[in-house]
Amino acid sequence: MNSCTEKRWRASAHNVAYQTQLFHDGRENSLENQVWGPLLAKNEMANPSIGFVIDKLKHLPDYRGRFERTFGGSPPTVETIGMALASYERVLLSGASAFDRWRYGNQSDALSGSAERGYRLFTGAARCNGCHTVGDDHALFTDHRLHNTGVGYAASMRDNSGVRKVLVAPGVYLEINRQAVADASEPRPNDLGRYEITQDPADRWQYKTPGLRNVALTAPYMHDGSLPTLRDVVRFYNRGGVPNEGLDPMIRPLGLTETDVDDLVAFLESLTGGNVDVLVSDAFAAPIGDTGD
Repeated sequence: MNSCTEKRWRASAHNVAYQTQLFHDGRENSLENQVWGPLLAKNEMANPSIGFVIDKLKHLPDYRGRFERTFGGSPPTVETIGMALASYERVLLSGASAFDRWRYGNQSDALSGSAERGYRLFTGAARCNGCHTVGDDHALFTDHRLHNTGVGYAASMRDNSGVRKVLVAPGVYLEINRQAVADASEPRPNDLGRYEITQDPADRWQYKTPGLRNVALTAPYMHDGSLPTLRDVVRFYNRGGVPNEGLDPMIRPLGLTETDVDDLVAFLESLTGGNVDVLVSDAFAAPIGDTGD
């Protein structure tokens, strides 16, 4: 795994300790439970069962005796594995961004003029802080709620005419015929957002508001990665999302100019934490990949 990919993965987990709902549809509310989702998902770690994971850890030399020493004699179990992974995730804290130094550290020159204008738009005409909240003494950039912006609706009702940008390498996109992509892809799974958890039609295509710290490092964007760049995201909201029956009332056309878009992107880029490189270096402290049996 190259450093660019690793940095993006790590950035997406930064500050997860402060999240009150986990996964895009909010299906979990604790890190201890959440960690089992990726371990078992067929498109992620693809372990066949909880028992398989437990047995594998019990027989790995690197873990011999460590769970017992840490958890009062308890070996790897559903509970202790969840606690171990959750404890690690809670130390992935990233702050001291240029924005933090400017707003909370009284460092007046920490932001560029463009980023300052972007912040005024973010909290003003663009109304971004309606969901990505900014407090007087801290900013998590999320209201911890779920909203329908039209992204899920558009994916469900997608017209395969025209072309779409496809990520083929880090930072490299090609425009490919949509029908060709559909023909070469597996059938799309249902993607109805919160509805898949509640079965309430009012929750169709609602997804959790993500935090925005380190957002410049985590392309592509939206819950399904359908928007390649931050500029695409800002333009999406400037258009008023994708109209549909359940569209959140806060989503409506903004009338921003291209200069406004540039300024908002500059502000979003100022949210990269000052310790990201340290956290990325920590990721390389242990070998990447299966340790074997």
